[in-house]
Amino acid sequence: MTAPSIRPATVDDVDLLGRLGAATFRETYRTISDPREVDDYADEHFARDKVLAWFRKPCARTLLATADDVPVGYAHVRSARVPACVADRKAVELSRLYLLASAQGTGLGGALLEAAIAEVAALGGATVWLGAYDRNVRALAFYARRGFVRVGTHEFEFGGQIYHDPVLTRPVTPGDAGATIIRASQNIPEMPR
Repeated sequence: MTAPSIRPATVDDVDLLGRLGAATFRETYRTISDPREVDDYADEHFARDKVLAWFRKPCARTLLATADDVPVGYAHVRSARVPACVADRKAVELSRLYLLASAQGTGLGGALLEAAIAEVAALGGATVWLGAYDRNVRALAFYARRGFVRVGTHEFEFGGQIYHDPVLTRPVTPGDAGATIIRASQNIPEMPR
């Protein structure tokens, strides 16, 4: 069994990220949203050209998490339009952080979040913000345990409807900048068998 690891994703990972992104999105939302709308969103937003665009932006970073050398999650941070409810107008967005269900509860999600926040710091962010679906209570609890607070809402279009998703923020501290990408040799709790 190979220890879990987190590494920067590259353009060579585009197809893998597309498949992983679609799979994790479907796992996360099919039980709390219309499954057809979830599939439509996944098909559109994790198409090769959409994922490839992540790597064309100089103010963005993508991380890939693996367990037993199998991709199980990813995170994407970027400088993007900041919602009006976020006081720091230069805050950096954690636009995606997803793990397959089989990797949840292992400590890898927290490690992936720490690595993503280190990337926010590397991009010069003093605040990290994210939008989360209000029915995704597991994700909201995960972020609350890690110091994120709700500051307002922002619009998110899904399935032809506009939703007002909670916006969460957290300051990036000097200690966050010191977080490192986790290599297989570092200690992360082992994945359950």
